[in-house]
Amino acid sequence: MTTLLDDAGPRHSETDNSVGCRLARVNFVLPEYFAIVGAVVGSLGGFYYLFDTIVGRAQPNRITWLLWGIFPMVIFVAQRAQGVQGLSWTSFVAGFTPLLIVAASFFNPKAYWRSEPRDYYLMAAAVVGIVLWAVTDNPNLALLFSLLADMLAGVPTLLKCYRHPESESWVAYSISTFGFGISLLSVQTYDFENTAFVTYIFVINGAFALLASRGRTPSKATSGALR
Repeated sequence: MTTLLDDAGPRHSETDNSVGCRLARVNFVLPEYFAIVGAVVGSLGGFYYLFDTIVGRAQPNRITWLLWGIFPMVIFVAQRAQGVQGLSWTSFVAGFTPLLIVAASFFNPKAYWRSEPRDYYLMAAAVVGIVLWAVTDNPNLALLFSLLADMLAGVPTLLKCYRHPESESWVAYSISTFGFGISLLSVQTYDFENTAFVTYIFVINGAFALLASRGRTPSKATSGALR
């Protein structure tokens, strides 16, 4: 009886180890079409911010949001040139919605936020980024230039979320974070052109949501808009 137990024990352990190894190799990856689902959900966050802008609850920096509209469009073109399919539409949605928000900010005086000199420097950087994208034949370089420029464009709003959280919409950023997280989980090929932008936009939206969630009151929102 002792011999039988001794023989069976190692065989059972080896089976468990084999199953464990197979489970460890399983990656949680959603089907590729979920990239479009995530882009749609992410766009809902943008439309929520758009609504907050129209009613005057959010005060977007026009220059910054204009840059946020331009850069993802450059990335969208670069990704399509690389043959990226579903994930490229995440970039398109990320650029189209900010352009709508810029337009909406002109319809309500309460949605106004004064631009600072650094914002104009960032606009100049945007032009440089677009020129660099235009002159390079390497789509990955175009993607890199656009990402760096987009990060610079995001700095003023990151500081704004920290200093004036009442002027931003944390709910909108949270929705976008969730949506682009879905897109990130649908990545099928882990290389630069497929993962760089969707990872970046997931992280930066999460940072905005965290900082902007620290509080909002109607009186603070009004005073923040006037600065």
